Amino acid sequence: MDIKLSSKCDHYFCKYLEKVEGKCCEECGGKISDGAFACQHCDVCLHRSCAVKKPRRLSHEIMHPLHQQHPLQFERASRDFICDKCLYPSSLYRYRCYSCDFSLDRACASSASNELPKDQEPLRFKDGRRKTIQHYSHGHQLSFFKYRKIHEQDLDCFCDKIPRTLDHPFHPGHPLRLSYNIGGTCYACKKGFYTSSPCYTCEKCSFRLHLDCAKSLPTLKLAFHPHLLTYFIDSTSEFYCRTCGKDCGGASICRCVQCDISFHLNCVVPSEAKQRYHRHPLILTESVKEDDSDEFCCDVCENERDPKHPVYYCQSCTYIAHIQCVLHEDQISSAMESEALCEKEMEQNEGINVSHNLIRLSIHKHQMYEVTEELKGKKYCNGCRLVLNGPSYFCKECHGFYLHEKCAKLPYEIRHPFHSSHPLNLYVSDSYPSPYRPLGGAFITCDECKDICLGFIYFCEQCNFKLDVKCAALTAHKTGVSQDKRIDRVTELHHFSHDHKLVLGYCNDPIDETKCTICELTILGPAYFCPELDCVHILHKSCLRLPQKVQVPFHLKHMMVIQQPWKHSNPQCHACPLNITSQRFAYSCEDCQLNLHPICANYLKRPLKCEFHPDDLYYFGTDYQLFSANYPVSEMTTAFVCYKCEKSCQGEPFYRCLQCSINFHLKCVTIPDTVESKYHRHPLTLKDSFVEDDSGKYYCDFCEEERNRSDHVYYCKECNGKTIAHIECVLTREVEDMSCEESLHKKRREGLQPLPIQLENVPAMVTGVWTDDMNLELKATIQFRELLSVEKSPPIEEVIEAGVVPRFVEFLEREDFPQLQFEAAWALTNIDSGTSENVKEVIDHGAVPIFVKLLSSTSEDVREQSIWALGNVAGDSPASRDVVLGHGALVPLLAHLYEHAKLSVLRIATWTLLNFCRGKPQPPFDQIKPALPTLAHLIHSNDEQVLSDASWALSYLSDGTSEKIQAVIEAGVCGRLVELLLHPSLSVLKPALRTVGNITSGDDVQTQCIISHQALPCLSKLLTNNYKSIKKEACWTISNITARNEEQIQAVIEANIIAPLVHLLQNAEFDIKGEAAWAITNAISGGTHDQIKFLVSQGCIKPLCDLLICRDPRIVEVCLDGLEKILMVGEVDKTTGTTGGVNLYARMVSDAKGQEKMEYLGYLYEGIDEMSYICIKAEEVLEKYWSEEDDVW
Repeated sequence: MDIKLSSKCDHYFCKYLEKVEGKCCEECGGKISDGAFACQHCDVCLHRSCAVKKPRRLSHEIMHPLHQQHPLQFERASRDFICDKCLYPSSLYRYRCYSCDFSLDRACASSASNELPKDQEPLRFKDGRRKTIQHYSHGHQLSFFKYRKIHEQDLDCFCDKIPRTLDHPFHPGHPLRLSYNIGGTCYACKKGFYTSSPCYTCEKCSFRLHLDCAKSLPTLKLAFHPHLLTYFIDSTSEFYCRTCGKDCGGASICRCVQCDISFHLNCVVPSEAKQRYHRHPLILTESVKEDDSDEFCCDVCENERDPKHPVYYCQSCTYIAHIQCVLHEDQISSAMESEALCEKEMEQNEGINVSHNLIRLSIHKHQMYEVTEELKGKKYCNGCRLVLNGPSYFCKECHGFYLHEKCAKLPYEIRHPFHSSHPLNLYVSDSYPSPYRPLGGAFITCDECKDICLGFIYFCEQCNFKLDVKCAALTAHKTGVSQDKRIDRVTELHHFSHDHKLVLGYCNDPIDETKCTICELTILGPAYFCPELDCVHILHKSCLRLPQKVQVPFHLKHMMVIQQPWKHSNPQCHACPLNITSQRFAYSCEDCQLNLHPICANYLKRPLKCEFHPDDLYYFGTDYQLFSANYPVSEMTTAFVCYKCEKSCQGEPFYRCLQCSINFHLKCVTIPDTVESKYHRHPLTLKDSFVEDDSGKYYCDFCEEERNRSDHVYYCKECNGKTIAHIECVLTREVEDMSCEESLHKKRREGLQPLPIQLENVPAMVTGVWTDDMNLELKATIQFRELLSVEKSPPIEEVIEAGVVPRFVEFLEREDFPQLQFEAAWALTNIDSGTSENVKEVIDHGAVPIFVKLLSSTSEDVREQSIWALGNVAGDSPASRDVVLGHGALVPLLAHLYEHAKLSVLRIATWTLLNFCRGKPQPPFDQIKPALPTLAHLIHSNDEQVLSDASWALSYLSDGTSEKIQAVIEAGVCGRLVELLLHPSLSVLKPALRTVGNITSGDDVQTQCIISHQALPCLSKLLTNNYKSIKKEACWTISNITARNEEQIQAVIEANIIAPLVHLLQNAEFDIKGEAAWAITNAISGGTHDQIKFLVSQGCIKPLCDLLICRDPRIVEVCLDGLEKILMVGEVDKTTGTTGGVNLYARMVSDAKGQEKMEYLGYLYEGIDEMSYICIKAEEVLEKYWSEEDDVW
């Protein structure tokens, strides 16, 4: 009977088998005990009922009540797994949480029950997780489970009662210690070891035994040899019989391991023997199994025998005996006693934890010699990793191996106050050469200092507790240092670059370098590494922030994805002339076969555009120099030569043209030493690097992106480094324009000046101004205007002191002489661009009402210059602004803002209108409200500058009460503002986002107006924007929406905003985290029961707990409030019985160290009165949810 399966799988045709044993059904996971359908092409079987039923559509992702923290993904398991509900092993398909390694087979996943079987309590921890142990027989943790047969073969049970130390007759001189092999062969059987397999080794010499060989015992005593001999079967050809001299390969032998000699059994034992209590002759036989039972005994001593060993056998009956029992009956008792003693010793020790990559050795295997004085202070001890001082020794055979005398004489076992429950044993790390991994197994961290230890270490096998030698010398905890390392740092995380979790450690070793797997640079300081066996993955803390996808300026059609380019053998990096080492990480575009070193991709964000070279140039800084030092010198010499001076660029930063594949020194590109930027009042100075603080994160003040602390920057000396920027951001006008938050408050109009005007000419110019000759008046006014229009430091004070300001104000009223009006207005505009005292001089001489009048002048130039002058006065201060508005300047200004106005007029008039709107205190709203229809028209302009200034004006008008926000909404601007959230220019995007944020700070109806215009998808995209300020502003806007009602919170959830918001909460800079925390906690505070559960499922608990010890008490308070509300929801679920009587959220908070951090708040703010409310709140939460541990669990 054949059947075509109804399920959507590749097993099309299956045959029905009457009897199937040891299999599980692929569909339901249940055991098959009778007939079943079996696939003809693979090993899959199905119950009859499962094969013929209708196809069942399985969800790719589910939420299960047993694991509400994260969704479970459907997958085909590559190996057998243990179901976390039933604790039975299963195979094939499962639902799995990749964050927590939680798995359910399909049968358990289909059950909505969250009750765990009562009979499993001994197999689980108190929090419901299955129990695990770290056993010395295996490198990974072992889980308890309930056995059922899922394959044809039974599972092998590896005995957990193997002793850690053993006195063995094969090596009576020294004790043997259970360890892990580092090479060589077994002294008993002469066979090699599997990698990292357990074995017994002698600490004093090189003697080694396989675990199985250690179970063998010498039992055969022959008269011609002083020691007992041991049976070995299927021996290697390395053995030669001491009697006949022939090869022993393939035959049974008896062997003296102590003397390393072997004998054919037939050469030393008679082929036939007599036994006094048996009448028939006994024949030497290779092996005998008299029946199918599992028990075989010697008929002389009545003890168990190995059916594979040779025996004396009676062919007439079933009499069987050990060889030694027949030949030496008088020695039976002593031999049996020896065997029983050894077996007892191997059973009396239960298995306990032993680190899989530590080898217990003597301190050093070679002779060591005393260190001379000139080496001390320059070398480091390989044991404690501290500088050599005092009596020290070195090894001539091991290059660079030094030890303090005290480290050379360290005790093998100590009792330590940091771990008083058990003794600590001395170990050294197994090491073999590797540029990325000094250790052969997992990285080892000291439990006191968290440093990754490459030297000697003291270790408790039972508790997996480790102390490096320097910390073992301490008698009290170094709380300051330890606490600094632990505060505000995640200790475990998952990263897209690796399948396993990564844990925190510190690389501070002075002898051996540890290099980052991604960037390939040396790690000094915090790092995250994989603790799994033989896994060499370790990352800088900063490399965790590298994006999974990047877009580079020269390849905009596709994203570059970070991965290991397995398909290519040593591919060429597109940015630099060096290859990408096989199996290292690279940013790759598979469509275009384009690959970049991660460190190169990081330098390709900002092209430098200059007149020196027609194509873009890219900066390669100090980190690239360190990275390229890993390559052969020959490659470096030929690849990195400056195109201009033809000298090597090796060892210093340089610029590179990717189009031409040529390089330039910075000095050859003629990067100026100082730059005058219109975005900073002081000159900026070029510096090879600048570190303003010890925060570890450094930013460019122009583009607001992270910068490398070791690279060249422009910085302001006069501001003491408070303004720092990338070279490209300062020198490239496009980046400058994008980095400007809004238009300048004042603008000085510069003009062409054929010849410089000298200050010594001012007296003559003053005379010309005050003459009655119209031509001389005009000429002198033009000279003053040119003097005030110089690029640097115009002499405004000197002009004012010359007493010409009142004369220029008089010239403004010369309607018969428009050219003189224009020049006087221009000169006064530039005086207005100075200090507040300069502006006051113009106001006090009555210029403002005249400028307002001139807005209606018949001369276009006079009108435009009057707009500019009023903009400078209004931009000086709120008081000056109110003077301009008080003279009725708004209405005539709005007359110039029409659709077909001249672009220069439109720009300067919009900027002036912006100055009318901004400032604190704000202008009277009724006075400025008439501008709203005009602004609603201006935000549809195609000019970026007009768009930016109009949007900023709206942001100021919407900053206030609900009445102001309503007026802005009624102007009909919401739809266009939402469109501008996708504008490519930062100068437009930022004010549009600010205005949208202001509107959402109004009431529910006003917030809904923004939501109804589809703002939420735009805000979701902005959470991944490249600019830090935009991400922060977007979080603030979302926090305004989540502070509203349940329906609007649901709209945020349905827009898929929560996941990227939680990502920022976990990984962004602190100020962005703060805004994200407000957004999440507002949603928690106002959300429904189900909405809060969804927020928890997105992973918000861990980052909220992390922020409990941040530096901002306001953020601490909101996180504490949010966690309290989450715990309340968990308590409701516990009370209603939906979580099995357990507050799952209390458990999750505790797992995220939230309970520990709440307790720490009491110490952090102890004695600070203004922070007492935080301490009280934390204490209340702890008292309610953790006062009795049983109540939580």
